[in-house]
Amino acid sequence: MYGKIINFVIREFLGKIFQKLRANGTIVSISFHKKYIIYRLRDAFLSILIGILAGLFAALLDFLLTLFHKISFGLRIEVIHLLLVAVYSSWMASIQEGFGVPGLLLSLKFLRENLLVPLLLWLGKYFGVILTLSILPVGREGPAMLLGTGLGQYISQILRLPKGQISYWGTIGASAFVGAFLKTPLGATFYVLENRFGKILNIDFLINALVSSTISYTIYIYLRGFHPIIPVEGKFTWNLLDLIPSVILGFLAGILVVVIFIYFRIMKKLAGLVPPQYRPLSIFPLLLLIFIISINHFDFNLVKLSVDYEPIKMVVSYVYPVKELILALLLEIIFLGVLLNFGYVGGIILPLIFIGAILGNLIAHFEPNKLGMFTLIGASSMICAALNIPITAVIMISEMSHQTLLIPELFGVLTSYFIAMSVKLLKK
Repeated sequence: MYGKIINFVIREFLGKIFQKLRANGTIVSISFHKKYIIYRLRDAFLSILIGILAGLFAALLDFLLTLFHKISFGLRIEVIHLLLVAVYSSWMASIQEGFGVPGLLLSLKFLRENLLVPLLLWLGKYFGVILTLSILPVGREGPAMLLGTGLGQYISQILRLPKGQISYWGTIGASAFVGAFLKTPLGATFYVLENRFGKILNIDFLINALVSSTISYTIYIYLRGFHPIIPVEGKFTWNLLDLIPSVILGFLAGILVVVIFIYFRIMKKLAGLVPPQYRPLSIFPLLLLIFIISINHFDFNLVKLSVDYEPIKMVVSYVYPVKELILALLLEIIFLGVLLNFGYVGGIILPLIFIGAILGNLIAHFEPNKLGMFTLIGASSMICAALNIPITAVIMISEMSHQTLLIPELFGVLTSYFIAMSVKLLKK
């Protein structure tokens, strides 16, 4: 009897409490919170999965392009290898629309239009990276962004997520692949963020992209080794007077990017006169000429830029004669204009780092003991000026060098940004 009375009282008491909770919306809030947590955990799981696969694919890609480089130069078949790259690029452009478009621009097109990256294009770019980056001085981030975009999209479709989400998960995949392949997880996140969303901070993307890129980077360095792309030794000490060369470097980077921008427009116009499927072969004689010059009559081995980053390591370690630095700078700029406008696979970040480090090396002639500091400022200033991504520029250089040089870098980056803010090397 007493049990029935107690049960009745509890039911009545709890019933009134639940009525009040429903009335003021607390029950709805609890239910919403539960669903939100479930969705966030699902997103985190999917981000981890994308990160694992991106890390594995990036590590395999790095291994293969390094292997192809060793085989090519070991057997002394560099010219045959270069011809193979040109033929392959022309063939892929003839069977897959958009193959010759820089990876960054192609990736942004698929993301903004919520379109799935064609599997043939993905495979073509993957093998194109192996062939091209193993012998030519272009960057890694462009094709990596497209490969990551496709990878994220494919995983979301395999798991049967709504088609409206393929753009979102493609963006997460882009961040993961770039983070691993360029060894800069935080920098890759902001690189994709600033290119994909402009200057708008998307918190949901930021968290999931960081999870994915951190996982991919961890797997990549476990398989391929932990070492900086920009190996600057020692600790930096700077004073207020050092901000003057920082501003000068930012100014030089900004002006140089404007000059490169004009050169890029000219090359793009020339490329537009040739059908996409013939562009790589049409420019092959010029490419062969500058390639032979770079491997036979030059101190810097530019063809190893995307293989083991040797040219960057050289220019940040020793103050070279001005003539050698200027020649290296001009040759790399010529390479960039030819490769990125005539349908070859590649990116722009590593060449920009190399060019910016050369500017720092030139300034270091006045104060050689601060070579490391000046090269990092020059590198970050060039990235910012060329792509209009100031936050990414500082973060990337810090991660790639394992060094923190915030204030002097910011002075250089902001100076270059305001000088070159009206131009952007890679745009439609």
